[in-house]
Amino acid sequence: MKVRRSQRWLIVFVLAAVILSAGCKADKRFKRDKFNSKFKDKKKQAIPVKVEKLKRGDISSFVLSSSTIQAEYSVDVVVETSGIVEKIFFDEGDSVKKGDVLAVVNYEELKLTKDKKYMAYLDAKKKFERTKNLYEKKLVSKEDYDKAEFTLKQSEIDYKDAKVKFDKSMIKAPFDGIITERYITLGQYVSPSQKAFSIVNTKILKAIVYIPEENVFKLKKGQKVILESDTTKRDFEGRVEKISSVVDPQSGTVKVTIRVKPDKNVRPGMFVNVKIITDTKNNVLLVPKKAVIYQNDRKYIFIVDRDKKIAKKVELKAGYENKDYFECLNEDLNDNTLVVVAGQNTLKDGDRVRVIKNGK
Repeated sequence: MKVRRSQRWLIVFVLAAVILSAGCKADKRFKRDKFNSKFKDKKKQAIPVKVEKLKRGDISSFVLSSSTIQAEYSVDVVVETSGIVEKIFFDEGDSVKKGDVLAVVNYEELKLTKDKKYMAYLDAKKKFERTKNLYEKKLVSKEDYDKAEFTLKQSEIDYKDAKVKFDKSMIKAPFDGIITERYITLGQYVSPSQKAFSIVNTKILKAIVYIPEENVFKLKKGQKVILESDTTKRDFEGRVEKISSVVDPQSGTVKVTIRVKPDKNVRPGMFVNVKIITDTKNNVLLVPKKAVIYQNDRKYIFIVDRDKKIAKKVELKAGYENKDYFECLNEDLNDNTLVVVAGQNTLKDGDRVRVIKNGK
């Protein structure tokens, strides 16, 4: 009897364990199915994106280089005589005209000497004229005439020499420009060949670039050039002025001189990126670079079906490019095509999307 009772309890225990295990599995299956259902619902949610219509415009190909803006005329003006700097009339940043007196050195002394020599020359000239008249009347000898003539010539030479020295006391601007440096001070003793000022003509500017030999055949005089300044965030224009006929054997490059169009924002010493325009295409389809994603050296964009709101991944066939756009060579795209410009990095081909505007 005891054995049968024990068997009954064992059977009850086993049945209870089986029922409990089945209940746990059912609960887990229910939770898993619920999670999968939520996950599927989540997958079906539309992904918010920003889109733009493709547009048409002009785009160019170019040869790229870099350079520093230079002044065509830039010189150090030096002192031409020795003495004390007596006056300074211009300073750094001042605009000057050709011939303006920038400063004077030993001016008063040299002016006095010049004036004395000039008076002596005038006196010798009068004496010669009198002697000449007397000689023509045979009232003085040939010796007196020759002596008066010699004195006149000697005094003329002395005057011209004094005038040259006086002119050298004045430090003058050799051309129109702006003073960038002043090296002398009032009362300073200076010597010949000592630097006094630096002057540049900011109206005639150039940029020199060195182009690889294989790209020179694309260039010609007069081609338009775009100069971009990262500092000022501005673009400036120029033209190809000179193309050297010699290839540097060490670097394999050719020197190209670019004349920069006058612009008050362009200054000598400014670093610029140089784009020499070699060809321009007009009214072509353009894709904004912000829409492009890169995978395995290929370019892709996502276009949006207006009706189905589905994103389709398309490989971009790109032509020319600039800093903002690629030329689009895909024949099945047009200027009504919507391209994703924000949110594309998380998209997959065929994802549902929700187009947002103004951040909403």
